[in-house]
Amino acid sequence: MSNNLTGSPKTYSTGELASECDVSVRTVQFYDEKGLLPPADLTEGGRRIYTEDDAAKLRKILLLKSLGLKLDVIQGILDSDVSSQILIDILREQDARLEREVEDKQAARSTIAAMIDGLEATGELPTQTTTDMESIMANVKWYNSELRSTYFKLLAFGLTCVPFEVGSIVWWIVTGNWQPFVIVYVIVAIACVPIVRMYRRHTAYICPHCHEVFVPRLREWFFANHTSTTRKVTCVHCSEKDYCTEVSAERLHSHA
Repeated sequence: MSNNLTGSPKTYSTGELASECDVSVRTVQFYDEKGLLPPADLTEGGRRIYTEDDAAKLRKILLLKSLGLKLDVIQGILDSDVSSQILIDILREQDARLEREVEDKQAARSTIAAMIDGLEATGELPTQTTTDMESIMANVKWYNSELRSTYFKLLAFGLTCVPFEVGSIVWWIVTGNWQPFVIVYVIVAIACVPIVRMYRRHTAYICPHCHEVFVPRLREWFFANHTSTTRKVTCVHCSEKDYCTEVSAERLHSHA
């Protein structure tokens, strides 16, 4: 519905506005329904017409929503006479926070680099880094960020199974009927197969001896001792068995 007449303001239909701002039509309709994005005009047939100002307003809404603000707060900011300045202040504060995080991470990386250098040179951690080690490691997430989605799927599956498993045990204790317990555990075992396959397909390991990235043999991988970040498996390249760091399977291709 964009107006093609020279000098005429550009207008958008709902679909065109959604496309312009890279969102779904339902998103535009939602903010319209909530009163944040009423159309500038309506056609004789009742179709909504939006303008460039509406497109700019939608971009502001999307930015504020991405910052986790509630709709009533977003409405209040949009209604303010200094809404653009509020956005500038919010973005500057976000930028300052990110800058602080970058500085902290750079300092942490420098300390870790010193630790690596010390271990490579003498096998010992440098004295000046040990006081920083606990605080640095406390800020390191327990999961590999590259595998975040895989780990969360495993966690979701486990949390889904727990109520059924516990319920079947309680039922067995209270009634003496063990059959629900067996049925639940058989179903869980069957459901585990695709989950385990998914986990194995997305993970690989770094050998601490030859530094190659590899996928261990299935049987050993399944029964190996492991932590949240390592697994004790045999490297397929150098045949050394040790605790190997778990990484994304994408490293196999980048390491090749």
